Amino acid sequence: MLDCRRKLGRAKESVRNLFERDAKKRTVTLSGGSRVTYAGIKWLAIKAKHFEKEFIRPGTASINTNISCHQSAAMKTLCRDRYLQILLESGTYNFDHIFVVRNPYGEAPLTALALFQTAESCAVRVTVKGDRDTEDYCSELPSARLHRVPILGLYAGRENIVQIELLGDNGKVMNKRIFPLVTKNMPSALRDIIKIKKMAKNPAFKNILISGGLDIQTCAFDRTGEIRYYLRRPVKGYGVFPLAGGRFFYMEKRVSRPTYTNPTAVQCHDMDYLGRVHKTYFSEKGMHHTVEEKSPGGNLLVGSGTMEGHTEDLVEERDRETGKAVHSIRIDQLFDDTYIDWIDWAHVNSAAYYKEDDSVLISLRNIHSVISVGYTTKKLRWILAPPDFWEGTEMEPYLLKPVGDVRWIYQQHSAFYLEREEGDDPDTRRMIVYDNHWAKRRKSAGFDGDPKSYVSFYEINEKEMTVRLDRSFGHHKARIRSNGIYCPKERRVYSMAGCYAKPVEDEYWGGIYGFDYDSGKCLSRVYVKPGFFRAYDFTPDAVKLAEPMQYDSEKEDYFCGDLQRPKKLSEEEAAEIDFHRCVRRRFSPEALFIEEDVLFTEGVDHEIQRIYLVGEKGTYMAVFDDTEQTMPEAFGDSYYHVCIWLDELPKDHYELLLKAGGELRSTGKWIEKI
Repeated sequence: MLDCRRKLGRAKESVRNLFERDAKKRTVTLSGGSRVTYAGIKWLAIKAKHFEKEFIRPGTASINTNISCHQSAAMKTLCRDRYLQILLESGTYNFDHIFVVRNPYGEAPLTALALFQTAESCAVRVTVKGDRDTEDYCSELPSARLHRVPILGLYAGRENIVQIELLGDNGKVMNKRIFPLVTKNMPSALRDIIKIKKMAKNPAFKNILISGGLDIQTCAFDRTGEIRYYLRRPVKGYGVFPLAGGRFFYMEKRVSRPTYTNPTAVQCHDMDYLGRVHKTYFSEKGMHHTVEEKSPGGNLLVGSGTMEGHTEDLVEERDRETGKAVHSIRIDQLFDDTYIDWIDWAHVNSAAYYKEDDSVLISLRNIHSVISVGYTTKKLRWILAPPDFWEGTEMEPYLLKPVGDVRWIYQQHSAFYLEREEGDDPDTRRMIVYDNHWAKRRKSAGFDGDPKSYVSFYEINEKEMTVRLDRSFGHHKARIRSNGIYCPKERRVYSMAGCYAKPVEDEYWGGIYGFDYDSGKCLSRVYVKPGFFRAYDFTPDAVKLAEPMQYDSEKEDYFCGDLQRPKKLSEEEAAEIDFHRCVRRRFSPEALFIEEDVLFTEGVDHEIQRIYLVGEKGTYMAVFDDTEQTMPEAFGDSYYHVCIWLDELPKDHYELLLKAGGELRSTGKWIEKI
């Protein structure tokens, strides 16, 4: 390793200088005479911008405006990916001259992409050298002549050593290149946030992804506590949700919908771990807490809200291609009115579909209940909850009856069925649930005051309507958030304790525990300083990341879903508003901007009440004052953008005015639809 570092010494200074000039590219010669051309993302952005006309949407092309227009994340991805593919196919780069761009899509700073051709088809292995051999980050790609090699697992703020090997049919190394790759410093918010207290010799998860919470960026760390991946921009408090094919669902923190409590995410992305945005989804009612695929690569099951006096009480299925809601389950239609007495009475925090019996398993935090619902029938099947909580109500017949000593769940999170294993009773389903065991939100007479939280495994016999506690793994109390994961092959259990009731060692608010499933012994314990929402195994699919994006603008749209569109006011309604008596306000490019054909306007929670587009042929209005904040102490100071779709506005010249904070404001901005 020392000899390798000496050989790379001359190249390192050149590479370091390169990344101080991100708008340029530079070629350096390595030991042995091979070359690497390094490009900065600013250089790539300039080159890729020429492809915008290839992907521009009709609604975008029909708008003239003096409002700041931002390139959408999806447009940025498509343009860069197309340019990189053209560059690869040009034949400019081969194994003696490799092209490398760090963080090519601008979203994942500890990633890079290498491009080169080979004369014959061969497989590729790429390795980022770790501080120890056990921390090497390694991926293999199938045989090809054109190679897009994703590089993940880089360290921040240092010169990484990257090795790319060409492999023959028998897996034998035919050739290799070793080169340095410099990364920028870690953001201050991610420095020294992981503390390894105890680590298993052979953990089931080599790297762990943590996301969500209030004060942390999505990141992944290795078994030594070093962060080897992170996303540039903060995500909504619910974090990201892993999907099939190495993708994840990302909820924008900056774009929300005002509700009666916590503003919910309106703009979300289907992304991969290189930072590519494959599709952007909009939801008029907002999304929160949970996203699961009904089947790998299929439609999405998400948490939403009815917004009819209540919030976070709806589960929707959204079409993967169109983003439209195609099915929904209202939680209030499953229960009697015993507990429908709060704005956030149910609080959906997980929902998963199971084809085996066409059911959906839903966790409802604020009523201490996990429920099974017939997906197509929308009929309640059973309730797992403390019996005394529903005693004497119409829901009592749906309660699962305990077999043996059962520790009941309180304010639980993340309820999922386990895959069936050989020898399982066909009439029994095994379920894992994170039992926060916390009853401060909604009191329950039977709450035992147990000082621990648990990852618990339950066996549910639906024929007999019974439940048995199989086993559980307890630790320091986590009052909210959190999830549990079972690894059947390794017989390990992970407890992702996202938010402690009290910090440990005075400053760590979250923890990750690894247990042996059979003995119950705690094998690993890691503390996370700011806490988080959920954590997962970090296993990007390098093969999928190496594939160029496929996009047909005539058949699909990278902006989809449902979003409020301004409605035309009648002449009488428009006449009631004196648009001449308004206050002139200045807006920064970040507070008021357009992406594609969507208008974004920023304000503090519930500040933006109405958006007016006053045209020569008519006046249009969008409404954001249909709810009121009932928990201002928690959410009243939230800043976010609300947004509307401009695609259906008729041709006209419109002046943009806002009703905000009770006053009518002139923005000095205009939009012309042509």
